Order: sequence, then C-alpha cells, then structure tokens
Amino acid sequence: MTFSAPAADRAAAVEQLRTRAFPERRARAGAVVSGPAYHWAELAVTPVWDGDIADREAEKAEQEDQCDALVETLTGLWGAAPQTFSLMSLSLREAQGEELPEPWSLLGRSLPELNLWQVEGRWIGIGVAGLSDDHERVLVAVVTEIDPP
Repeated sequence: MTFSAPAADRAAAVEQLRTRAFPERRARAGAVVSGPAYHWAELAVTPVWDGDIADREAEKAEQEDQCDALVETLTGLWGAAPQTFSLMSLSLREAQGEELPEPWSLLGRSLPELNLWQVEGRWIGIGVAGLSDDHERVLVAVVTEIDPP
C-alpha cells in the first residue's frame, strides 16, 4: 500500500487494514507493521525539522489538517465521531512497571492522544506521532482487537 494520498484514499487504506487478518508473528510490509492482534500504518511522514521555525509550524499545521481530514472522512464512513483517547498515562504506567500489550505500549510512547473508534469488534485509532521537534512526525493509523488498557 502507498499512503501519500488524500483523505479518501487514506480512509480506504484504513478500511483495508480494519478488515485484514492479523498475522501470527510480527511482520513489516512497506509502511505497515503488523503483529498478533494489530496493524500499525504510517500514512504520512514529515521529516525532522531542519530550518526556519515558521516552516516547522506550517508543517505541523499541515499534518494536523491531514489528520483532521482523515478523521472527518472516517467519521462519515462509520457514522460515528471518535473518542479522543489520551495516551500520556500509558507511558507513566509503563514507567511504574506495568506491562502493556502492543500496540498500546508503542502508542503510549509515541502519541499524546488518539482519535479512537470501535467498529465491528476492532479498535481503530488515528493520530500524529512525534512528541518533540527533534523527531519526525508521522500520521499513524492503528487497528487492533485488544481493548485499550
């Protein structure tokens, strides 16, 4: 799958992931990492900032707009608005020794929050990873059958 596309194409890719079987072992195919009970897709990547601060802010805004457009498209497709799920507490729980299942462990280390739906027994999350300016920012889609912790 190639994911550098408008919201409707990204929504179709998310829908494909939602209905795809999960593998028995972790595997990567292009921009998609799959494991037992989850798929993680990088839908758009903004490189590490290297230049004018105004450019960085414009890139951040553009990626947030891409995320919002995808969320709006998926909301129309599934007929329900997502929950906004804060992930910040997950990294704190892990730091205190709690073992979280994937993809929730990775999500907690990568995203501050997730737009989250439950459709036909699977959780679908959309968000922007990259918690600081010295990391690339990635528009992420996650599909899992594991309930949020």
